[in-house]
Amino acid sequence: MRILIAITIVVASVSSASAQFAMDHGNAAAAAQAARAERDYQYAKASAIRNGGPLLPSQQTDFAVGGRATIKVIQKTAEEKKADEVKEVAWRERCKPSVVEDREGIRRVKYAERDCDLSRFNTAGN
Repeated sequence: MRILIAITIVVASVSSASAQFAMDHGNAAAAAQAARAERDYQYAKASAIRNGGPLLPSQQTDFAVGGRATIKVIQKTAEEKKADEVKEVAWRERCKPSVVEDREGIRRVKYAERDCDLSRFNTAGN
């Protein structure tokens, strides 16, 4: 009786293991193929960087705006800052922005004139 139970357990274990291997076999092959593809992709990227060759669009590591790798920061002059302040004061006088809370408790900005929500320096309607 004990031998029969032991044999049954061994047969069940072997059949379960073989069924598990058969089910996972396709996924393991796909995972191995994906790993090889990723390795080849990384190797090609590193090789292109090392040799100065062109990278694929998905391999780009540089940030550029308008075809330039550097962004030029322009400081405003005192006159430009003063002009911006004058424009903002005029906008505030015309639009009179205020914050109101609606029924759902969401705070929204309300303006006295049309089109004031486009920009604080907006001159539409004037």
